[in-house]
Amino acid sequence: MRPRPELALGALVALLAACGRPAAQAPAGSASSAASAPTATPLPLHITSSGGKGQYTTLSEMKDRRTIYTVRATSFVADTAAGHAMTGSGEFIAPHITFVDRNGARTVADAPKAVLTSADKSVLMTGGVHARSQDGNVLSCDRLRYDGNSERIHGDGNVVMTTPDGLTLVGDEIDGDVRLANVRVYRRK
Repeated sequence: MRPRPELALGALVALLAACGRPAAQAPAGSASSAASAPTATPLPLHITSSGGKGQYTTLSEMKDRRTIYTVRATSFVADTAAGHAMTGSGEFIAPHITFVDRNGARTVADAPKAVLTSADKSVLMTGGVHARSQDGNVLSCDRLRYDGNSERIHGDGNVVMTTPDGLTLVGDEIDGDVRLANVRVYRRK
């Protein structure tokens, strides 16, 4: 049985982009001076990964030494801009994403597709999203965006949220925390 490939998008993109960085220059005054040292031209990178039978591609994203989300997907494709390790993004097919808040509370979301952007650690899930918090809050919407800077979510399109107490909120958009405990559901004007 093959081990599952686990990686962090930012770390993977940075590592692969390092392959295109200029070579280290020799110290000034040495026989091979900086003027004669060859340099590499940064190249854009294209990365693909897919799981085998019953296997998944798994990726974790970290912030301040803690995991903020883990993605399990059947496959992904990622690209970086030439020489810019932190501007990569990846598209995931059939992602199963576990978001983790600052207190360790988890919410799991599934969708047909997701795009992750390493620069701001954001996630955009599309095609119909279904999420469930560990507290039992359930959310469905057309699209869900996770903002890695604020660690909050924004969903839109056919928003329905149900609490464990049976309260149902219906609207066009939702903003809230990852735990789905402090949310605002509203209609567009």
